[in-house]
Amino acid sequence: MQDLNIGTKAGLAVISDKWYALILLNLTDSQRDFMQLRRAVRGISTFNLLIKLNELVDLKLVVSAVDYQYQLSLDGQYLQQMLLNLSAWGDRQLTRTLPVKPHS
Repeated sequence: MQDLNIGTKAGLAVISDKWYALILLNLTDSQRDFMQLRRAVRGISTFNLLIKLNELVDLKLVVSAVDYQYQLSLDGQYLQQMLLNLSAWGDRQLTRTLPVKPHS
C-alpha cells in the first residue's frame, strides 16, 4: 500500500479534529441539551460548537432533535467507541514509555 484509501483519510480527518472528538465523547445515544454539551466541552465558543454539531449532523454521526437536543447516531456511537479504544491504547503507551523512578 502506497497511500491511505479515501475512507481512511475521511475517518482520520474526523478523529483528528479536537472539537469533533470532544463532542463525540460527550454525547450518548440519549438526547442531550445543547447547553449541557456547551458546559461539558470547554474552550469552544457557542457559535463554533453549533457549527461543529451541524457538521457532525451532516456526517450522520450526530442526530439533531427539536429544541437543540443532540445525540449520537449508530455511526457516532461506533466512532465514539473507536475514540475510547484509541484513548486507552494511548494511555497504555504512555505508561510503558514513562521512566520508572526508584523509591528513595
